Formats: sequence, C-alpha cells, structure tokens
Amino acid sequence: MDFSNPIRQEARQKLYVYMSRTGSTLQAISLSMGENYQTMRQFCSGSRISDRNGLGSPMARRVLAFLADNPVPLPELPGKLYETHATRMMDKMLASIRRGRWGTLQGPAGAQKSFLLEYRAAEAACEPEPWLVYIRVSPSGMSPSVLLGRISRALSVPYSYSTDGIRQNLLHALRRRKSSVAVALDEGQHLGSRVDTLETLREIGDLARARIGILVCGNEAVLRLFDPRRNVHFEQWRSRIQQLEESVLGPSRTEGRQMILGELPGLSAGKVEALLDSAEVKDPESGKSYVSARRLFNILRDMRTWKE
Repeated sequence: MDFSNPIRQEARQKLYVYMSRTGSTLQAISLSMGENYQTMRQFCSGSRISDRNGLGSPMARRVLAFLADNPVPLPELPGKLYETHATRMMDKMLASIRRGRWGTLQGPAGAQKSFLLEYRAAEAACEPEPWLVYIRVSPSGMSPSVLLGRISRALSVPYSYSTDGIRQNLLHALRRRKSSVAVALDEGQHLGSRVDTLETLREIGDLARARIGILVCGNEAVLRLFDPRRNVHFEQWRSRIQQLEESVLGPSRTEGRQMILGELPGLSAGKVEALLDSAEVKDPESGKSYVSARRLFNILRDMRTWKE
C-alpha cells in the first residue's frame, strides 16, 4: 500500500466510507465525476502511483471535491413525536441497549414502536458517533450480507466487496468506537426462516462484546422467534436476549386526546371522542384496548386534506 501520499490515503478512505453509506458503486461514482472507471480503480488500488500521471494528489483533490459537493443525506425525522407511556418505556429500554445489553420489544401495530425507533435513529445520525442503528426487516426476510451492509452504512464503515470483508471492517469499527451502539432490528418476526442472519448478528454481538447492544422488535410473533425448533435450540440467543423483555401498547385515550388537540386544536369534545372511537383497537395478545397511533394519524391526515 502506498503510504507516501497522505492526501490520496485520505481520499481513498473517505471514498470507501461514502460508498458504504450510499450503496453507490465505484463505477457509478466514476460516471458522476466524469472520470474513467479504470482510472478510478487504479487510484483506489494500494499500488504506488506518482503524481506525474495525475493519479496521486490531483485525483485525490477531485475525489475530495466531489465528496464535499455530494454529501451523504441524513435521514429526516418521520414526523412529530408525542410522548406516551409506551415511548417512555421504549426510551428507557434503548438506554439499556446502548450500554451493550440485548433484549426484545413486542407490541401490536400502532403502538409507535417503528416510529419511535426511526425518530431516535434520525436524531442519532446527526451525531459524530451515531448511538442507534435502525434496521427494518422486509417481509421476505434478510440475508446476512444485507444485514451487515445496512449496519455498516449507518456507522460509516468502509466499503468492501465481500461479506467477510464487510464483517471484518464492521468489527474493526465497533472496537474503535468511543461508545457502544444499539442496533434495533424492527419487524424481527420476518427472520423466522433466516437462522443464518440471526446467527450472523449474534456472532457480531459476541465478538464486539459490550461495544454493541441488540434489540429485536416486532409484533406478538417475535416472542416465539427464539423458541427451540428442529436442530436449532437458540440457547445462546435466549441466554442473552432474555436479559431485557418488554411489551408495549399504543396510546391510551387520554394520550390520544392530547395528540388530536395537538394536531387539530379547537376540535369539539364530541368529535375528539368520535375520533378516538374510530382509532381504538384491541391487542391480539393481551386483549387490552388501545388507540392505534397509525389509525389515528391517518384519520387526522384525511381530515386536514378535506379542510384544504
């Protein structure tokens, strides 16, 4: 590796971080910069290159200028956060997870689980060392390489073309952090058939030790995610994840009233109660009633649209 050109080393490092955070390929960046792809590959290689052929300091300055002109966009806040008993419970749980603990968070649809996690992750992304990584699992599941890639992008870990390279870079970055990070895996029930992804996450958590805390979230099915099954007992998971288990419900009617009046002040008491009735549902696990925040805000959105 060529250590004789500090500006080239800086540009290469920042370029790999940029590729990791945006998911952009070197070929796509070359096209955006108007540079030849093979020339960019040579610049990014570890071979010694003199400045006379234009691939040392001149290219490094062009790369740094491109990165400065095209910063990685930060995630936006998903909306206004109304504090409830459930959000305070989740914040308290996140405080423990960011200290390296593992846990599960269960709650029905509309309990503000995803909203709060997205909100806190967007806030954390603005810090020099984000303390929270939010990952939403798709209904079709998630492969180990996709999981590692998403965590790496959120933490600005240098890009790698191989799964093992991503893994090594991620572990190196975690061990160098000044503080630990919490990884929140939302809709975790969709990983029921992806034992390989769950075991990859557990391995990262074990090797990074207290530098990473893990929170697995989802609906009532997430409670059975780590139940023993044929040839898979999950004891190593259960011995860690059962440190911290919480179940939350959506807003109470009192909290729902505060949300409605915060969005539509001056609404009559009768209309407020009618809206609460429309948004109230039952938790399939406990049978308790709660106000679905998702239903409520969809109704409020439609009301604002009608007024316009």
